[in-house]
Amino acid sequence: MSELNKSLLEAASMLNLEAIQKLLASGADATHIDDPDGVWGSKSKKGPLHLALRARPFKSDEAASSYQQQLNHWKAVVRTLIDAKADVNVQSEEYDWRGCGHTCSAFDLVIPYAIQDTHFLELFLNAGADPNTRSIHDVHSMRTDGRSDVPTLHTAVDGGNLLAVKALLDRGADADAWSLEQFFNERGFNRHTEETALHRACSSSSSGSACMEMCATLLAHGASVNAVRKKLELENSGMQSQTSDPRSANFVSSVICVPIEETALHIALLERKTELVTMLVCAGADPSLRRKRGQSTTSCEDLCQGRDDLLQALGAQWTPETHKHFPANVRASVKMAFMIAQRQNWPKTMLFKVCAMFAGPAKPDLAVLA
Repeated sequence: MSELNKSLLEAASMLNLEAIQKLLASGADATHIDDPDGVWGSKSKKGPLHLALRARPFKSDEAASSYQQQLNHWKAVVRTLIDAKADVNVQSEEYDWRGCGHTCSAFDLVIPYAIQDTHFLELFLNAGADPNTRSIHDVHSMRTDGRSDVPTLHTAVDGGNLLAVKALLDRGADADAWSLEQFFNERGFNRHTEETALHRACSSSSSGSACMEMCATLLAHGASVNAVRKKLELENSGMQSQTSDPRSANFVSSVICVPIEETALHIALLERKTELVTMLVCAGADPSLRRKRGQSTTSCEDLCQGRDDLLQALGAQWTPETHKHFPANVRASVKMAFMIAQRQNWPKTMLFKVCAMFAGPAKPDLAVLA
């Protein structure tokens, strides 16, 4: 590694903008990736952009007054490196000798902040950031082994910023991409979750309208409304172990891992989100699919637990009456309504009804749509 590139890495880690600018002007390479030989299989692969992104300032009560100034400085450093052609998709790898660590791109590193600042998100997307980037974390400890693999879109959905989610989808993010979290624990506290962005949006604690707008946007971009989420639910086993050593033949786990299989509609029913249930059913959710928990199954009707509003929502259709339950951005956009209808393979008669609903009273030139 040249001295210029070594100095650039140091300057980036310290957010020394003046030094970075001078080094780049002197020939330092913003695309340089440092990938030294690790000890006992460890790995530390990174470039100046990775180091700068990891140095992002965080707001605290003590530094609240200077936080914005520090943040603007950090953003200026990042812009400088991107302008110098730093690759926003190149992977950083940080692993110890056990194999614990993570693999992520520069884009993935900025996502926790960028989903709250769409202008900064666009900076990375315009620089060629892959909207289908995935963040991978590996854990190999004495008691737990496993991996999580999460698409950037899921992180944006969790953040609740609809503009950021739209920006990713408009740039080609796969609305149906799956995340996987699988960890095996010697004491029995296993985790195994497979889900799409729609499942996460339905599970969100966001307000009703915000949750519905997020779900409608995902559906309009091709999310499968009947995709099945798999997860484990831990329940008390009621057993007392004779030993605390999980590797002993006499060890008994205090929990039982119960497998769950559920759709977005099941989640909405369990969350008691009546208007979301209405929208999902209108978008093609199948009320005949049963939720599975262990060896038992539950119908959508039983999930309503006798609530009339939920039972009525299960029989909803897209009509002028149910139309009001759709988010304002869906009601105001013929394009999005057609996208949802076409993605969900609704018949042409339904497409016409949707169009007529938006268009108002029938007009002579609309006859061609019939």
